[in-house]
Amino acid sequence: MPNDPQRQNPQPGRDLQQAQPVLPGQRREPQATQHPQHPQRYAEARAHRVMDRAADAVWREVRDFPALAAWHPGIASSTAHPGNPRVRDLVTTDGIRLTEALHSVDDTLMTLEYGFVAHPFPLTDYRARMEVRPEGDSRCSVTWTATFRPAEGDGAALAAQFEAGVFAVGLEALGARGRG
Repeated sequence: MPNDPQRQNPQPGRDLQQAQPVLPGQRREPQATQHPQHPQRYAEARAHRVMDRAADAVWREVRDFPALAAWHPGIASSTAHPGNPRVRDLVTTDGIRLTEALHSVDDTLMTLEYGFVAHPFPLTDYRARMEVRPEGDSRCSVTWTATFRPAEGDGAALAAQFEAGVFAVGLEALGARGRG
């Protein structure tokens, strides 16, 4: 029955009527979200920064997937996995080893998506996205998001660590590159 309250049609993505916008410079608390195809809750991390750099220049650096260490101060080394440039091996400045795989790149939209292949974190189904948007000729904005299923709890603490310790630090450094 179409009006039966017991039957609900699953809606792909988030309900945009309920989404709360986050303006540049604002901080939104990490939250657990429900993935439309999976009943288990997902945690979400997000950082956003407006940069005094042209979008094309920033995109060239973001797009060079194996070269994360060239601009992220928390990454001591970043190399293409032998035999597959879509997989990168990372070592953080505090010695954590990670392997990440590039899932998609869109040069027109200036987006890339990647996920963990090997990592020490208490989570599964990690999927991250970086998006560069022009803000005129000499400015751009970059948004870095990730969703994941925490092994325990709602994942808010781990999401906050990704936001502050990885995403915000990286975007700060990326924005400072190319300036005098």
